[in-house]
Amino acid sequence: MTDQLPPLNYERAAQAEAATRASATWSVRHLWTCWIALVAAAAVLSGAGALMVGSSAALGAALGAAIVGTFFSISALFLAWVGRNVPEGLMWAALGAYVLKVVSLGIVLLTFPVDGPIDRRWMAASIAIGVICWLGAHLRQVWTTRLFYVDPK
Repeated sequence: MTDQLPPLNYERAAQAEAATRASATWSVRHLWTCWIALVAAAAVLSGAGALMVGSSAALGAALGAAIVGTFFSISALFLAWVGRNVPEGLMWAALGAYVLKVVSLGIVLLTFPVDGPIDRRWMAASIAIGVICWLGAHLRQVWTTRLFYVDPK
């Protein structure tokens, strides 16, 4: 009796490889999961703000979540584009996007009126909690995405 391995199905391996690379490598599918987590957190924070402080806190919480979602979505789309088209420049693009986000957030927070119709503390809290929710959802998406570790060719 000789043990024989089944023949390799190269066509199926090639299809799986193409599907994995096309859907996961520079995909922005994680944005859906991240936005769902962010909207859920914003709804809870806005509701709590409305009950505890009033409409200014609810608006602040909603605006903070919108800032987080906008910043992360734009940088994810930009980095996915750079990764597909100019992969050798990805590290510099990621660093530049990070610096631009930090500077932009600083400008937004510093130019916001202290006594305006939006509560800055609730907005800042929403930004902090929104970042945690966004990154948690993004990490979950990354950890559960199936990728080839070895090229099947």
